[in-house]
Amino acid sequence: MVRPCVHPLRPLVILALGVASVGCGPKFVRQEVFRSENNQVRVELRRTEQGGEAISQDYEHPATIAAVRVAHILATLGYENSDGKDQSVIRGEHLYPLADGISKALAEAGPGDEVAAAALSQDRKFGVFTSDRATAFQLFMRDDQLHISFYAIEQPLEKPGVTDEIEIYKIPREFPTRRPRFALLPGKAQARTGARTLVIEWRSPVYRKALRLGRYGRGLRRRQILMELPEEEKVNPAEVGLGLPAEVTDAQIHALDQLDAARRGGLVTELEFQRRRRLILQGRLEEAGYETPAP
Repeated sequence: MVRPCVHPLRPLVILALGVASVGCGPKFVRQEVFRSENNQVRVELRRTEQGGEAISQDYEHPATIAAVRVAHILATLGYENSDGKDQSVIRGEHLYPLADGISKALAEAGPGDEVAAAALSQDRKFGVFTSDRATAFQLFMRDDQLHISFYAIEQPLEKPGVTDEIEIYKIPREFPTRRPRFALLPGKAQARTGARTLVIEWRSPVYRKALRLGRYGRGLRRRQILMELPEEEKVNPAEVGLGLPAEVTDAQIHALDQLDAARRGGLVTELEFQRRRRLILQGRLEEAGYETPAP
């Protein structure tokens, strides 16, 4: 019987090729962008890489959304819990840290990066920790809309009151297959697509100001007061000036163009826009946040 000739190094070559193919396969990567000092708020970018490059998901990233507008959007999110009660998705103490992290992450993201965020809470009763809960979600921009999908809302952690649970918590990578125990309640300029996802018209004037009252389901009203931000004031057009003065420098025109782009992108509020515009027209570029050209 004649045995087939097998080169003694052939199995090693095949093994090496197999290892190389595994190493070149898709790789899931997390990049932390923001973490609060108490570890209760964190934001990260996630992507799938192939050969060291992120696989594009056709997201409209990077995207510029002012942190204040993100906070206003988060403040409007509501849900019905398993007991049938209407609640805010994001607790007040988490609004601004989350908004800062999300705004930063969207600005740093690429077409293959999604943003993931988590807000963790430790509740106390009689000075003792009674429960730890997590709200986690992912978001991305597409078709000039903000898509937010929730992994969990106020989900109890396994070991209540254990600090390590907060510190080692990781934002989920996959969505649970079971139906969520919460029901999202879309607000103005929001639409629900599926049980876990909201699509938000983030440019809507609804999100220009901090909302004082929101309505959700069956005529109930939810109070959400954002005291940290002043409401926008009405500006007298006569004080601002609707047109340009007779003499305007190139530097002023350039600054006005930048300011207008910032307003269109939601980067500044209307009140801030009017304040900066007034300073620019008065020639006070540095006070408005723009460079004065060297003489």
